[in-house]
Amino acid sequence: MRVSRIPIITIMTVLASCSQMPMTSSVDKSKTMDFNPPKILGISNGSLEDKVKSAKKAGTVASEFLATDFFLKGNDASVRGEFQSAILYFKAAVELMPTDHYLKKKLAFEMIRSGELNEAEKILEQAFVHNGSQDEMMGLVLANIYSTLEKNKEAKQIYQRLLAVHPESEEACLYLAKIYVVDKLFKEVHSLLNTCQKKTPDNPAFSFFKGRVDYDRGLKSQAKVYFQKSLEIDPTYTQAVLAIGALFEEKEDFISAMKIYKKFVDIEDNSTNTKVLARLVTIMFTLEKNDEVLPYALTLSNLDGNDLNLKVRLGLLYSDLERFDEASKLFKEVLAVVPESDKVLYYLGALLQQTGKPEEAVLYFKKITPDSPLFSDAGLQAGQLLAAIAREDLAKGNQAASLDFEKFIAERDSAIPEVQIELKMLHASFLEDTQQFKKAIEVLQSLKTHKNYTENHNYYLASIYEKDGQSEAARVIVQQIIEKDPNNAHALNFLGYSYLEKNEKLPMAFEYISKAVSLRPEDGYIRDSLAWYYYQTGKYQEALVEAKKALALVKDDATITKHLGMIYQRLRYYDKAKVYLTEALKKTQAEAEREDVLKLLKDVESGRMPAAAQNP
Repeated sequence: MRVSRIPIITIMTVLASCSQMPMTSSVDKSKTMDFNPPKILGISNGSLEDKVKSAKKAGTVASEFLATDFFLKGNDASVRGEFQSAILYFKAAVELMPTDHYLKKKLAFEMIRSGELNEAEKILEQAFVHNGSQDEMMGLVLANIYSTLEKNKEAKQIYQRLLAVHPESEEACLYLAKIYVVDKLFKEVHSLLNTCQKKTPDNPAFSFFKGRVDYDRGLKSQAKVYFQKSLEIDPTYTQAVLAIGALFEEKEDFISAMKIYKKFVDIEDNSTNTKVLARLVTIMFTLEKNDEVLPYALTLSNLDGNDLNLKVRLGLLYSDLERFDEASKLFKEVLAVVPESDKVLYYLGALLQQTGKPEEAVLYFKKITPDSPLFSDAGLQAGQLLAAIAREDLAKGNQAASLDFEKFIAERDSAIPEVQIELKMLHASFLEDTQQFKKAIEVLQSLKTHKNYTENHNYYLASIYEKDGQSEAARVIVQQIIEKDPNNAHALNFLGYSYLEKNEKLPMAFEYISKAVSLRPEDGYIRDSLAWYYYQTGKYQEALVEAKKALALVKDDATITKHLGMIYQRLRYYDKAKVYLTEALKKTQAEAEREDVLKLLKDVESGRMPAAAQNP
């Protein structure tokens, strides 16, 4: 197996630090390197080689001068990322000063950067031995090359030599421990790390590494002990708290994980640790700790302003806390970066809808594109808002909003066939509310061939026919429903109430309504139909009993409340009649219904009876 290499950043740091001038030394011809530079980047090999030969003949001073020139040019090439040119110049400098091991180290590092590991290995071996194994960084790089070339035995020897000279070297200790792990020498791992810990007792890395080794071996309880020891040594050691938290999260013990993360970030020195804050915030959101998560989420967002997901979650949190302005601001910040984010567009549209800004909400719902899974629902939401806006404007005599709504429905009807029926039902409902019954009927009739057209839609069509005064057409539809389902309580009640309102076939109306009551005794609307039958046939006490039951079952219905008021009026309980008629007036929305209730109240005030009830 291959042991992990020293991170590239470490080698790059070393290379950056090697910018000093080479040390001067006399030439040792017995240790010169072969020099045969290739042609590269327009450099004349012949002229370089000639310069090297001429400098050697001229003596030490000339060689040192030219070597310095080559060093500077090599360094410049290295900074520009021209590694092959840098190698060419450093090779020439080493040819001139073969005993300068600093130059050899520079050459080796450039070879590493260009991937020439075998050549770099040879050079570093010579330089490291010459240095008496004193250069820690050189040894670490050499051992790293051995590991990369799968020469673990040689790498192990280098780390051991380094520790003999530098007993406090964290890198040498940990990389040697990794080799032991590869060889499954776990006792040696712990022994080595214990020794290194004694040398530097304030270093948490050794206990942490023991924990990682035991974790990988499946010894999670023992691993946790080492992670905790590491955190005791250094309460700011991020890896340790993340490892302990991860152990809890693996067991789905999110409460314990949250506590360990929270305890860590509540330490002042750790309060801006984004890694731990991110885990804490994620778990708090998962556990819906909305009251607790806010300060931590804000801190994390301020530290990492580019985390758009966090901003979205913060926006949702502000929405839940009814801090709508702050939520809206965050959503808009996210949309400034990702303007086509369907979820954020939807969240912002819903927020504006909730806060009474329908026109602005519609704009954001409309921005959601057809390829989004939210497109259909956003269209329905926008349609409902446009319908509400149109109703308000029609009440003021303004037709523009109504035309906008009609246009929107027409466009979306063809754009999203899967919700066509929902859009048309929304359209029909708008037409019904604005007393455009015949248009509503046309819309509903156009849906009859739709695959999702159901009995409920047919029942709604019948109700519109009834409101338009086309009772026979309504009854035909409802009768068909009853033929298919003789125990359909709502259809029975509809048909009975239709006869009752027209004062037709009252015995049959009673039969239908009574059967509906027996099928759905807890349905307040059906109870109200029975109360109204008794009222219409002059049985006011029976009507009173049923009306009270109906209102107890459906407390907010204006018609049921009005009926109870009218029954009290017929029984000459004027005070009670006034109470219920006044309450009905508060619940009534339709203007025609309001005028009817106001007339009844006027009759009550004057002590007059309503129009005489019809007797069967």
